[in-house]
Amino acid sequence: MKAALAAITFRGRALIAVGLGLGVGAGLSGQRDVLRIAVLLVALPLIAALFVARAHLRLGAGRIVTPARVPVGTTAEVELSVTNLSPMRTGTLLLEDAVPPDLGISARRIIERVPPQGVRATRYPIHAERRGYHEVGPLSVTAIDPFGLVRLRRSFTATEGVLVVPWIEQLDGTHEADHRASGDAATASLASRGDDDIIPREYRLGDDLRRVHWRATARTGELMVRREERPWTRQASITVDLNAAHHVGNGPRASLEIALSTVASIALHLLRDGWRVKVSAADGRTFVSQASGAPGAAAILEALALINASGEPGGIYPGPDLSIAVLTSRPGSLAQVGATRQHGIALIVDTAAWHDSATVSASDASERLRADGWQAAALTDRPGSIAAAWRSAVGGHGAGLRRDAAASRADNRDFAVRPGGAR
Repeated sequence: MKAALAAITFRGRALIAVGLGLGVGAGLSGQRDVLRIAVLLVALPLIAALFVARAHLRLGAGRIVTPARVPVGTTAEVELSVTNLSPMRTGTLLLEDAVPPDLGISARRIIERVPPQGVRATRYPIHAERRGYHEVGPLSVTAIDPFGLVRLRRSFTATEGVLVVPWIEQLDGTHEADHRASGDAATASLASRGDDDIIPREYRLGDDLRRVHWRATARTGELMVRREERPWTRQASITVDLNAAHHVGNGPRASLEIALSTVASIALHLLRDGWRVKVSAADGRTFVSQASGAPGAAAILEALALINASGEPGGIYPGPDLSIAVLTSRPGSLAQVGATRQHGIALIVDTAAWHDSATVSASDASERLRADGWQAAALTDRPGSIAAAWRSAVGGHGAGLRRDAAASRADNRDFAVRPGGAR
């Protein structure tokens, strides 16, 4: 009740002052009708304060952000719900939800008369402008009586986390690495040596009888079966240059953000095609050691959302199956790349787009990396550049394949991301 009395507005206080003045005048002059009006003026704010205190202080609140991971440049929706825990119906409630500047402006919504134990919900959009982890909230609820005499404000402490991940571009080409000593390649190599070279093992309950190795069975006198084929796995290693000295620009259009969006787009594309993906930095940091499927996509997006630039030197070298390097066209970044005779793709963020004088021509950088055995293509800050660069690099290797558009959309739903180059 003390909080409600302290929440009486200027209008309510003025009404009490007028009522007291009229009451004093009516008492001195003996005007009973005026005295009744004075009592009413004084009582009205007090009654409103009592009503607000009893009907509006017992509230619960909840918040849901959809989706929880939001690509830069896209919009998410916040659903606010208020529960009336009081046995009395509320009046008008003003909701104010704090939103960090990187997600927009704080939201203000009005809900009317929540019944006892009832719930009212409202929604508002947030727009992701900067990669990283942000918190929406806390929520403040202001209870207003019908006459505007009392304005009681209550603040909640709970917040909801929103993870803003790099924007994702849909890629439409794939790459077939040379699977040395693994999967089908290993099986073919094994078969070329002849059936006698296959190392059998003892039969186990549940083994397919079609795998029985009759020569070994006759030789040992025990039922023997061929060993199982090694599974065909494709492993890709994506390394990104995070040295702050090699990047230019600020905000969501900075070269660092484009590099991270490139990593995210390629990683999710390879995961959809059945690859296992490792994501690391040229300075030696490993963010995701081995990712596969939808859980791997979530882990990669979370890691990329929280990455910060560093100042440590490093190097980029090819991986076992497929190595992908994401660099800038600054000399220091290009110097990190070693020669390769295996499959390697290098995507170069052309820092000349930011009018950077300490840069190398993107065409010259691509030629240099091609001489070292890499398939290279340049990136710019234009929408669609990542997809174009990937298509150019994969096509240049002679192994580009088009993906079915409907399958791509279905895969994208499975990975719970939003494609596109909006920034």
